Amino acid sequence: MKRSDLVLTLGQRLLLLLFTFILCYGITALAVGFVSKILADNLPAALRIGAMLQDVFAFIIPAIATAMIVTRRPAELLCIPKRVPFRSIALIIAMLFVSIPIQENIIYWNYHITLPDCLEGFGRAARQLEDASFQTMSLLLSNTSIGALALNLLIIGLAAGFSEELLFRGCFQRLLTTGGVNRHLAIWIVAIIFSAMHFQFYGFVPRVLLGAYFGYLLIWTGCLWAPILAHTLNNMMFVIVAWKQVRDGGVITDEPTLYSWYAALGSALLTSIVLFLIHKYRKA
Repeated sequence: MKRSDLVLTLGQRLLLLLFTFILCYGITALAVGFVSKILADNLPAALRIGAMLQDVFAFIIPAIATAMIVTRRPAELLCIPKRVPFRSIALIIAMLFVSIPIQENIIYWNYHITLPDCLEGFGRAARQLEDASFQTMSLLLSNTSIGALALNLLIIGLAAGFSEELLFRGCFQRLLTTGGVNRHLAIWIVAIIFSAMHFQFYGFVPRVLLGAYFGYLLIWTGCLWAPILAHTLNNMMFVIVAWKQVRDGGVITDEPTLYSWYAALGSALLTSIVLFLIHKYRKA
């Protein structure tokens, strides 16, 4: 898109997105609180409804509303009209599997990071937030029925993947890049904010890297459906693995797996190759 296709300055567009997000997030918080009171005796159902409300009101509506206000071509701003080439789909699926060892080792390092004594209070508070988030996710994934699996795949996988990418990559990142911000800088700014908004310090670095991967997918393919697919598949894999753990009589654990150095090295090599191929066959 040309800069002339958009109204307002870059700063004004970002303020509009921020204001819309805060307003919708406040509405979401009120709605979730109301639902939690009504379904106090069915916490998993309340959590699922709350997650859907958050996806729609806090992520989808601010992105679409902002895009519609700043341009007459909102779909093009959000990179929605284009389709993901089959070759890119295959590479995104391959990335999901080949990156597991190196990704898990980065998660393991961040999860077990040691903070200096002066940050002991921060570390304790961050760990409490991490544990609370894990307990909430465990409650959502505790039901081993096929129906519960399908519902979790829809909510945690598809809805979260779509809504978060629409807001962060489709709207936020695109506002930056169409406003003259360097593409690489825009990708990493959005990735850092994307990770920070999950309020999980002990998963901050891997989530930044994941967000940057989604950002580059958007740049390389010129299509928002590429990062949506990658994000959705990543979430769905987590849901399926957790569901199988519980179904097999185990428990969900937040302890990351530590792979051997040669498995991690091989994974890093294969991941680099797949990233190179995605970039090679880029459409934008």
